[in-house]
Amino acid sequence: MKKLSLILFVCITAYKAKSQTLILAKDAAQYVGKSVSVCDSVYGTKALEKLSLINLGGAYPKELLTIVVNKEDQAKFTSEPASMFMGNNICVTGVVTEFKGKYQIVVTEPKQIVVK
Repeated sequence: MKKLSLILFVCITAYKAKSQTLILAKDAAQYVGKSVSVCDSVYGTKALEKLSLINLGGAYPKELLTIVVNKEDQAKFTSEPASMFMGNNICVTGVVTEFKGKYQIVVTEPKQIVVK
């Protein structure tokens, strides 16, 4: 019985450690360097030559979090990411980083973004 309890404890602990922390876009600054899931409305997008930007929590320049999809990863999406998600509520999973005083998540796979 002790072995079964120990195995169950280890499995539950591993599952909780693997699960993502769900945060609001406004709290991204507190999670720099950590993998999280953020759900929010897309307020604006922009397709540039080398990347696509998706703004959560507000329109540029008052966005709370920017989702970045680099050009080499855009081919993995069914269409251009900036146009795909405009006006939707999405959940994004990834590591929060800081770039020029703004917070971002760089997305490399389509499965990191889910439309809600």
